[in-house]
Amino acid sequence: MKTIIFLMLLSAGILRAQDFGYEYAMLTDYRALGVSYYLQQFRPSPGNTLPDSSHIRFSTPMPMAEFRQSDSRLAIGYQTYEDRRGRSREAFSVYASTTSDLPLFPSARSKGNWFIPFMVSATYVRAQSPDAALEDFDVGSLGLGAGVKFKRFTRDLGIEATAAVSLGYASEGFSTDYGTETALTGEVTIILPYVILEGVLLGYRYEQQEWNMNNNGLDYRRQHHGAVIGILF
Repeated sequence: MKTIIFLMLLSAGILRAQDFGYEYAMLTDYRALGVSYYLQQFRPSPGNTLPDSSHIRFSTPMPMAEFRQSDSRLAIGYQTYEDRRGRSREAFSVYASTTSDLPLFPSARSKGNWFIPFMVSATYVRAQSPDAALEDFDVGSLGLGAGVKFKRFTRDLGIEATAAVSLGYASEGFSTDYGTETALTGEVTIILPYVILEGVLLGYRYEQQEWNMNNNGLDYRRQHHGAVIGILF
């Protein structure tokens, strides 16, 4: 599928290879592997024209595997859920993003500062339809965003809090359906070095997405929030 290939190529650019023997000069240079567990709601937007019996709707938790490298993130999740008739359905999600921070108040003496993060993001979400006669939700998007971030990093502790919004171009599978994806994201991350291996990453993330497509049957909203834990290496 062209969307998955596109995401793999983008992720390869975002997540640059690193020397595993590198010693961190500061915690801003961290790498981490981890897992996240999100409570979520996936439901139709008000503009969705499909009948209720054909809507994709689920609220089962979403586990994800995550790789983080400084200001970049790749998260992949898979889950099953039941439709209105009790039949098992599947959903698959990929999230990739990278940011570049512009300091608001540059100061060589300060280890904590406010930034404007400029973000490039890519998402791919696939969820099976309860109606075999209708197409699944199968949408990938590429977006740009910005927000506000507070970051304080030393050799002994890292704290980061971010709020951002993004707007992206969305495309459905191999079809001609297209539209936009808007997203609102908030996250708080704490890094504790030398707890396990190189250290531990702890975080809490909230994200809200909305797709508005030229095919109204693909207009959906997704909200998810939950904890992230990772091991630095």
